[in-house]
Parts: sequence; C-alpha cells; structure tokens
Amino acid sequence: MSLTVVYHKNKMIKVLLCLICLAAAVKLNMAQVPEEYNAENKINNEVYFHCRGMFIEEGDNACMTSNFFDKAGNRILKEDIEYKAGSFEIVKYELEDYRTGRKEIITGRNNEYILRYKRNSDNNFRGKGIKKDGLILHGSFLPIFIIKKLTMLNNGQEISFRLLVPLRPTIARFRLKQIGMVKVDDKECYEIKMEASSWITRKLVAPIFFYIHTEKPNRLIMYKGRLLPTDEEGNPLDGIITFFYHKSFEDNPPLGCEDLSQLSIAFFRFFKKDLFLLEISLSKALTVSRLFFNP
Repeated sequence: MSLTVVYHKNKMIKVLLCLICLAAAVKLNMAQVPEEYNAENKINNEVYFHCRGMFIEEGDNACMTSNFFDKAGNRILKEDIEYKAGSFEIVKYELEDYRTGRKEIITGRNNEYILRYKRNSDNNFRGKGIKKDGLILHGSFLPIFIIKKLTMLNNGQEISFRLLVPLRPTIARFRLKQIGMVKVDDKECYEIKMEASSWITRKLVAPIFFYIHTEKPNRLIMYKGRLLPTDEEGNPLDGIITFFYHKSFEDNPPLGCEDLSQLSIAFFRFFKKDLFLLEISLSKALTVSRLFFNP
C-alpha cells in the first residue's frame, strides 16, 4: 500500500470519526442533562449531615439517587427511586442505612405497591400490599411533584394525596397548599405547606414546609421537617435542609439549533481540506470502477 493511499485512508477515518462525534452530539441534545445537587441537613443551626444527589427525567422515566454523609464524611445512607414522570407511579424504591441496617423497599406490582421495612439489622422485614388507587406519592419525589403543580398551588388550589409510609408500613392522607412568599438566602420563594388531611392527625404530625424559588426552573431551595437520616439509635430527627445546585440546563445547556449550526460551520471549516481530499479520492475511485465495470 502506497504512502498516498495510507494518508488518504487515515484522513477518511478522521473525517468519519468526526461525523460520528457530530451525530453523537445531536443525540445527546435529545437527552436530559442530570440535575446534581448538594444539601446541608441542619439541626439547631448545626450541620449534622451532608447530602449529594442526582435527578434525571427523560421521557416518561425518572430516577433519583441521594447519598448522605456524616460530619466525618462517611457515607451513612443511600436512597434510590425510579418512577414514571407523568403519573408519579413508583417502579422501585430502596433505602439503606449503613449504620443501623435499616432498610425500606417499595416495588410496584400490577395494581398494588409492596412495602417492606426493617428497623435495623437485627429485625426481620415487615411487609404490606397497598392498592394503587388515586394519587399516591412518596416523600423522595415530593419536591418534583410540587414544582410540576406550582401553577395550581399558586392559584390557591389545595392538592390532596396519599403518602406511602414504609415505616408503618401504611399510607397516610396529606394535602399541599401555598401559604405565601418568603425570602431564603436572598431568593424569593413560594412557601408550600404539607399537612395531614385529618385534623386529628394534624395534632400528632407536624407540618412540613417546602421553599421553591420563584424564578425558573423553580428549584427547591429549603425544606423544613422530618429528615431522612435518623440518629444512630434509629430515632427520627427534624431539621432544615438547604440545597445547592451545581449542574443543570443553565450550567450545561443542551445544544440548540443555533449551537448545532455553529458546530457544523466550525466542523466544515476545520476539516474542509480533508473533505476536499475525500471527494477527490471518491471521484477517482468512481472513475476506476467505471473503467473496469463499464467498458
């Protein structure tokens, strides 16, 4: 094989690889960029836990994962959930506390959810089936649900739902309503209150508050209420969670039409010589083929 043939072969490979990369960029443009966040879990103004999480929604599929760390940086708890983005129907949920052995599992089967829970590594799982009837939610994706229903809440509507509680295991009835606007770290936020539907239950269960930024994309800025991690003995804790976002559409925007046009122009400017040589090579190949097969 002559050096000229090798040169042109390498150039052709180079161009084809770049075309593949361009196609990949277009493909990635159709996918959602994961939303990543950090969070500080405070009790009495002292940070007890740190959290790192990621959320992604693509089409009708959504998943979220959160890892919690103690003051020393040790991972103490992990939470994973997969659900349908449109209906908020849970596909699978798992929680594991590495300190106590506490585990929570929810799986969707046909027309019911199977809730399984054990308090620590010394206990066995308890389970119960919950019929899928009406709007049933889980605490892990409640902020996402609230953000999607902001228009309704801001118009004064209350949203009632049933909350899965693997700890019991059972379901409880709650309602959401917007009660005003407040500033959190100089950010104007909608204050959303979640409380038990029954006045009797409201005497026993404290309300939970979500603070959603008024500016798009309406992220959760702060949360007040029951924390996901317990203490080392497994007792529940209440506190405040502050969220910090560091990857999003704003920071890593997907390629739009204008971006793709610029990318295409840059591509052809940079590789115009290679494309010209490729055109010549193909032209020569066609000429040779005509000589052999079209006498």
